[in-house]
Amino acid sequence: MRRFFRIGLVAVILSGLLAPSAAQAAAREYPWSLIGYGAVYTPNRLKEIFVNRHSYEDSYLAALALNREFARTGPWLAWEGEGQVVKHFGRQDHWEYNALVVARWHRFPWNHRVETSLAVGEGISYATRKPRLEDKGRENVSNLLNYLLFELTLGPPQSRWYWSGRIHHRSGVFGLYNGVRGGSNFVGMGAGYRF
Repeated sequence: MRRFFRIGLVAVILSGLLAPSAAQAAAREYPWSLIGYGAVYTPNRLKEIFVNRHSYEDSYLAALALNREFARTGPWLAWEGEGQVVKHFGRQDHWEYNALVVARWHRFPWNHRVETSLAVGEGISYATRKPRLEDKGRENVSNLLNYLLFELTLGPPQSRWYWSGRIHHRSGVFGLYNGVRGGSNFVGMGAGYRF
């Protein structure tokens, strides 16, 4: 099974190196994106979201993000800057502001049917109050934490609109931020528009 996965991964990478896609051309022509998304809290750890079924709790967020591509590494890997304004509601009631750098892989062999990208973002997050769901009786809780983003986008070929599935993660990076050893995870979806 691992060998099959490796062969598939090599095929995807080679397809990205051989020819630019319509998504890449659109990204160069329309470097900005406006993304709106909603998400629900999951008490599961970040790694569990990718491998296990997870549960949800009555805490939500609504976010508006502005994103701009600022560089390319080859024809398939884009670098972007993103700023987010987030409103929490349900079991938490505060605002959150995030700034991050995003690495986005644009090239997949099926892009002629469904434009696809995968992204990972890294940055900082500031909550206007210490988040209740990050407390959980821990010794350290902080307004300022690390921020991670994982995103899958899908859209019609050559369209400026796309669907976004996102994981919104705040954490102390094993105590690096103010001794915090916890955080929070939200799983959500939304839509974006390139301009």
